[in-house]
Amino acid sequence: MIKFADYFVISGLDLSSGLEPDKYAEDNLHVSPLERSYKTKVLAHYPDNIPAYPLDEQAVGILCLPNGLKFRTQKHSVTQAPTFHSFLITKEDGKRFYGFSLIFYEEVRNRDICTAMQTLQAMYSTELSSSLKTRPVLNNQNQFPQSRSLPRHFKLSPHNPTGAVLAYYDISKDKLFVSKSIAILCRNAYIQAAKIFLENLYRCARRLSSSPYSLESYIFNILYEIELPAPGKSILIHLPPSDPQLPPTNIVLQCPAPPLELPHLDYSMRLMFVWLGVDIVVQLFTCLLLENQILLRSTDCQKLMVVAECISSLLFPFSWPHVYVPILPASLHHFLDAPVPFLMGLNASSENIKVASEASLCYVDIDKCKVQLPEETASFPHKEAFIAEIWSILDKYGVQVPNSENNRNTQDINSRSSTLPTKPQNRRKLSIHDTLDCERPPSPPGSARSEALQRIADIVRRTGVTLDQNDSGHPSDSYIEDLKFNNSIREIFLNRFVHIFQSYENFVIFPNQAKAEWLNNRDSMQNFDKSSFLSDQPDQHRAFLWRFLESQTFATLIDNKISSIWGETDNNLIIFDNRVRLLKQRYGGENLMRSLCYEPCTMSHDTQKLLERRLTNPDFESPLPREIMSTKPTSSRNFPLLDKEILNKTPVVNKGSIPRASALKKGLSFTRSTSVSGDRMNANKSGNVQEMSPALLAQTNWTFVEKLLKDCKAKTKRMLLAKLGAEGSLYLAIMHLITLGQWKKVH
Repeated sequence: MIKFADYFVISGLDLSSGLEPDKYAEDNLHVSPLERSYKTKVLAHYPDNIPAYPLDEQAVGILCLPNGLKFRTQKHSVTQAPTFHSFLITKEDGKRFYGFSLIFYEEVRNRDICTAMQTLQAMYSTELSSSLKTRPVLNNQNQFPQSRSLPRHFKLSPHNPTGAVLAYYDISKDKLFVSKSIAILCRNAYIQAAKIFLENLYRCARRLSSSPYSLESYIFNILYEIELPAPGKSILIHLPPSDPQLPPTNIVLQCPAPPLELPHLDYSMRLMFVWLGVDIVVQLFTCLLLENQILLRSTDCQKLMVVAECISSLLFPFSWPHVYVPILPASLHHFLDAPVPFLMGLNASSENIKVASEASLCYVDIDKCKVQLPEETASFPHKEAFIAEIWSILDKYGVQVPNSENNRNTQDINSRSSTLPTKPQNRRKLSIHDTLDCERPPSPPGSARSEALQRIADIVRRTGVTLDQNDSGHPSDSYIEDLKFNNSIREIFLNRFVHIFQSYENFVIFPNQAKAEWLNNRDSMQNFDKSSFLSDQPDQHRAFLWRFLESQTFATLIDNKISSIWGETDNNLIIFDNRVRLLKQRYGGENLMRSLCYEPCTMSHDTQKLLERRLTNPDFESPLPREIMSTKPTSSRNFPLLDKEILNKTPVVNKGSIPRASALKKGLSFTRSTSVSGDRMNANKSGNVQEMSPALLAQTNWTFVEKLLKDCKAKTKRMLLAKLGAEGSLYLAIMHLITLGQWKKVH
């Protein structure tokens, strides 16, 4: 089985290297030292190395802190809640690694670093003063008042009177803080569990003296003792508590079972629709299908990742075959000049980045809810009815989206070059819940207000009361609702492809040569009868379909279909073919006539039942964290480096000893159980079978028979071809058609 996480990583300021400027940050020397970006470094990672999955420290360090090291003083908002974001690393062999990073600020107590920052501040002040002397002197009546406590060049702007104060560092008066990151790297994206783990681990680190376990114990548990569920199964895992005196935080991880269900998606589509609205999502989806260049922009790296992952998942059963960089590091900004399709996300904190005028570019500003479309974008088939069906799901789940009439900016992007705004966006107003969770540093002694707030916070954490009006119920409840919403939306999009391409197999041109010969010549061969397929489509849909059939996205699916005759299976294709077969069984078999009307989705109810069963009745339960340190470390003001020897030991895990999860209580509060009787498990299984629709049961049986038939066919074909040679190919094809026809008559 696959482990939940492969690495735990700590990134930040390397005291031995000192302050190194970030060479990829533009104009880094023309701003105050507190506003500059500095080079980050991976300080430690556990374990040291996994041979099959080596760690790229440079890439991980850049993506854990995408804006580089940032310094602040107590005058900044360094006490706000840590910020969470995810990222993606794609290896040379195509393997993907998902990273989850929590960024926070810690006080710098190293005297050398503080002195170096003061020196940089003095150099910057001297340089700026010299440059100001060369400028014409303004009249006294036009000069702005200057602060007596700051150098003369720090003039107070009428638009931002506090900017100069925040940008100045005085070693004798100010406390210096620096950004730091803790992160985990995983092969699968279970974002909710990763977020809870990192946030609660950070809270436990702040109160280590009252924590029942060391940080090493929690990290050891998630690295070595939590495994991902097999397809069709679920597991209850125990994460660090939000307060050391509370019980562990429980969450259920589930894995869908192909070919009945879509692949797992943990990113919230609800958020994507809240940020962009229905119209922009459909426009972005259409541009992706037509392989336009897609550039996303936001001040929040997590928004970039959520939108990129969600919109690309809606392509199913197709997949994006081109450049995919949800968070584009500053060192790779030249990728924007590539004359190929791409899907990239650009952090808006990058200044002076211009978007070239390209006819094929789709530019989406997530923060402003705006889109600039490329030229001549064809409409998706049945677009209005499609949007109406999406709206019905949003209404069902109570999702509030932006006003669709005011969030569109479809001005031709060729009319001008677009420059990314550099003005920072206003942060959202903090709620009481945020205030209690922000983990502020100790207040000055004798502060009645801070002591009262701390007492309230302690009471709230111990009782589990939620004060934020925006939080509804248990966090796991909203997570389950997000998964159900994801499933409903994705089923609608898949249903469109099933109806559009329900007869695509009839137009696939299968080769009559061996696999090696086909692979060498497939770029010059016609694998799909596009003209015949288009002639079978409604006139108003042909403009879109003609462009889509020419895309690499569609060609990849057809290549996978042809490869299946040699026994190479693609999971996306298997699921899609099963859905097409279900549609034909429901409406008259192979002789199904294409409907000219819009056909809404009917499968989401069945797949949602399977999802709910796994979430409410987990099949397994992971071991609880246990203390692995002989002596628990003492508390530290900063997040410490961990015991490398302990975290590099791979435990001997008896997989058969993982206990089964017990029944679910209200609010996903589970009681532990070491076993479940066989009768009860059989009863649950029979009950689940009875709840399934006849179509779903038929599909299950058909899948089993089809797999056996396909295996036998592939093995027989290889044996015959080896013995008969080239002359046997024609005979084998004829016998295959006869056998298949006889089998269909019997069944």
